[in-house]
Amino acid sequence: MTRSLEPEVMDSPDIPAALLEQFHKDLHRIHGLLGTYRTIERFLRADPLPVRRVLDIGCGGGDLLLYLRRRMGVGVIGIDPKPAIVPGLEIATGNAITADLPKADVAVCTMLGHHLTPEENIALIRNVARSSRRFLILDLIRHPLPLTLFTAFLCPLIGREAGADGRQSIRRSFTPTEYLDLAQTAIAGIPGATVQIDVAPLRSRQVLDLRFPA
Repeated sequence: MTRSLEPEVMDSPDIPAALLEQFHKDLHRIHGLLGTYRTIERFLRADPLPVRRVLDIGCGGGDLLLYLRRRMGVGVIGIDPKPAIVPGLEIATGNAITADLPKADVAVCTMLGHHLTPEENIALIRNVARSSRRFLILDLIRHPLPLTLFTAFLCPLIGREAGADGRQSIRRSFTPTEYLDLAQTAIAGIPGATVQIDVAPLRSRQVLDLRFPA
């Protein structure tokens, strides 16, 4: 599959607030069905160093932040260009590619990378390296199998707009080889930085695990 560059409805700067809220609800359901939050928790629990604070980049409705705080008791903070207002959560408004990011032990982002260009992904990784010792990037994989499975099993469970955007998200995603190449380019100038990639069965998701020197 050739990578699509067509934008998604969710990327529109003029998206109505009500539709954005519905997207957040549908994304929460998708993350639950795909096990996104459990996957991030598993990677965090396997960290050999203490994880006291987690930064969620592109945190949307803040569901992952609430999940990690409840399950792991960690401090959490988010950043998003169009953040939701969630009582009890600290969410900054900003572009994580260029903004000064809050300090955290681990930064995470889920389903964000396919919204960015290769150059933006590289810049994001380099920016995160300035404030966190580890960066977990979870995203979809561009491949006919997850596209078929998403269409058949997930689209009937979510709104029409979220279904269309989800299909487009898969078409816009990077293959594991492409994403690993991007990450290696990003850390090439950072002494001691490493990256590993984990690909789930059925190509339902991939996780880049980047570690930076203290």
